[in-house]
Amino acid sequence: MTTISDGYEAYYTDKLWGLLPEVYRAEDSTDTSKKGPLREMVQRIGVQAAVLRRSIDRMWEDQSIETCDDWVIAYVGDLLATNLVASLDARGQRLDVARTIHYRRRKGTLAVLEQIASDLTGWDARVVEFFRRMARARHGLDPEIGWPADSPDPEKARKLQAVQRLVGRLTHTTAGGFADLRSPHGARLTGTAFDEFSYTADVRVGRGHTGWYNIPRLGVFLWRLHSLPLEAVTPVQVAGCPNEYTFDPTGRKSPLFAASARTYGDEWISPDEHQLPGPISRLLMLVSLEELYAAVDPAEPTAVEQRSLGIFRQNGAFLDLIPVEHVIADPGADPGNDDKKIYIDPEQGVFFMPANPDPPIPGSGPLRVAYHHGFPSTIGAGAYDRRVRGQVNPPPTSAPIDVKGGDSALATALTSSSGEGTVLLQDSLTYGTVVDVTVTDLVLKSENRERPLVRLTPEGPLWSFTGASGSSLVLDGIFVSGGEIALKGTFDSVVIVTSTLDPGNLDPDTNTYESSVDGRPLAPCRLRIEGQVRSLTIERSITGPIQVVAGGAVEHLLIRDSIVQSLGAEKALSVVGTGEVEIERATILGPGEVHRLHASDTIFHDVMTVADTQHGCVRFSAWAEGSMLPRRYHTQSITPAAPIFTSTRFGQPGYAQLALSAPAAITEGGTEGSEPGAFWREKNAIKERSLRIRYQEYVPVGLAPVFIYVT
Repeated sequence: MTTISDGYEAYYTDKLWGLLPEVYRAEDSTDTSKKGPLREMVQRIGVQAAVLRRSIDRMWEDQSIETCDDWVIAYVGDLLATNLVASLDARGQRLDVARTIHYRRRKGTLAVLEQIASDLTGWDARVVEFFRRMARARHGLDPEIGWPADSPDPEKARKLQAVQRLVGRLTHTTAGGFADLRSPHGARLTGTAFDEFSYTADVRVGRGHTGWYNIPRLGVFLWRLHSLPLEAVTPVQVAGCPNEYTFDPTGRKSPLFAASARTYGDEWISPDEHQLPGPISRLLMLVSLEELYAAVDPAEPTAVEQRSLGIFRQNGAFLDLIPVEHVIADPGADPGNDDKKIYIDPEQGVFFMPANPDPPIPGSGPLRVAYHHGFPSTIGAGAYDRRVRGQVNPPPTSAPIDVKGGDSALATALTSSSGEGTVLLQDSLTYGTVVDVTVTDLVLKSENRERPLVRLTPEGPLWSFTGASGSSLVLDGIFVSGGEIALKGTFDSVVIVTSTLDPGNLDPDTNTYESSVDGRPLAPCRLRIEGQVRSLTIERSITGPIQVVAGGAVEHLLIRDSIVQSLGAEKALSVVGTGEVEIERATILGPGEVHRLHASDTIFHDVMTVADTQHGCVRFSAWAEGSMLPRRYHTQSITPAAPIFTSTRFGQPGYAQLALSAPAAITEGGTEGSEPGAFWREKNAIKERSLRIRYQEYVPVGLAPVFIYVT
């Protein structure tokens, strides 16, 4: 509970105590160093007086929706007759009330429908009136299309036609007419929010991919995945191809995402594809390279306007952007010059440096990249705001040891720390060298909005932390790949928060670990408990298998808002013998065996065996058939390794995200009607229901929304 340090409690206690006659104060206690019963009663009254004073001080703030307490939101909304959705969180309800008048003034417009979707759910949205995409014969009331070449300014005439939706911007297909297929990118957008073709009527119920094109249909395209930024990252050079690099610092080929860059309110315009947080296709890169690639700010030549991606050269403590003039999106667009420009393949997440750049690329320092990647939630290591609302982190007891620059800088800092204090990683570079640490009281963390990578080498894959009696270890915001972490000795507490221990990748055809582009095996980063750990907490993290081995023991293991994955037949959780495992809002990908289990809002994707079924409980969860569990309450059984996820392959945008085809008993089977698993806090099912309720008030009469998930 947060401690309030305004001094009101002591002030009112002393004031009330001073008002009492001295004769009663003197009789309260013969020992002046101890409180008597009268003093204790006065202190409790002082606490309540402090609560009343704080409430009086808050009265002015409570009159404004921006500053009021959460419990006041419903009362302010009642003054505006706002139809609040009870299942929304405080953020969504506060925005709903704050913008009620704004919504009502623009009721029924595409702008307000998109803004409502964004405010209530946090998702990006694009609303399309499907009746505008129906094939039909034009009549006399339709505006004349005409030929731009017949006008005095053909270029402006074509732009005007596109703005008026008389022709497609990419394909130049006329409204309601036959499709012009000469534009590859325009043809690729068929069936998306940016489709420029026309269709015959579909009278089926609007659901999923059916019943779109009809007069009363309103298409609501939603982007659920977060587009998370990474800046100043170390790219990985492809083995055998010295001019090819991956954006991903673990050496995976992962698709790049566009950054969300759209506007609402009075400045609203219908967003283009490059402004929405979806994967970047090669054709999108071809037509929107200037909008996606970082650029130098014209108002401040030394500053870079970060967009969806960029390639830099390290110049001492600074980064120099390689200008977009040196980049191409299609190596075949300029025959004879394809080896003189940087080619970016966004679908693979790789780029090719030219062998003979012309003109020469400025700078000679090591390469650094900035890009966006897609993920369903803000868990695991990432360059997002890791702070939690209402939670105040205690200041470090001593000045932290700052680490930057990558390579061996982390090993040097760990050695100088002697296993105590705070080691703070201040950038998102790759650190390839570590040392084993004897821990007293150590915090190893990254700066907020940074994601450093500790990439262990195949020659030294084991990273050991050894504790003595009373030792504590915290890993916060750290990404570890290519090896294992071992906890030895004795720990009072080990906390792993907003971190990623790379689960690895397995080739299902050969049943062997896949390799990164530089030839390193993508083996799982196991958390091996070889010593005695009293309390192990894993929160908002992604890990490989958690195993108690070599006589180790864990008294209490807490896994919350996290993903734990094993590959093949290996156990994801192996905590046998003694100890209690408590799992809240987690996804366990792989079989497991534990001694005692308490689980809530959890997905056990494979068989879980609990030795002590007389204690514990599994509630609001999904579990694999064949599991041996304690008593169950509101749970759903699935077949082992059932195909209920978009992907179970770490590194893909839809990793551990429940698929749209998953049964409603799972997608709405958690507490409060949310989905169980690591993404419970996203409340996707609740957000969709809330949006349907709000649209009943703001959608034009006669139109029915069709929700279409793009990601």
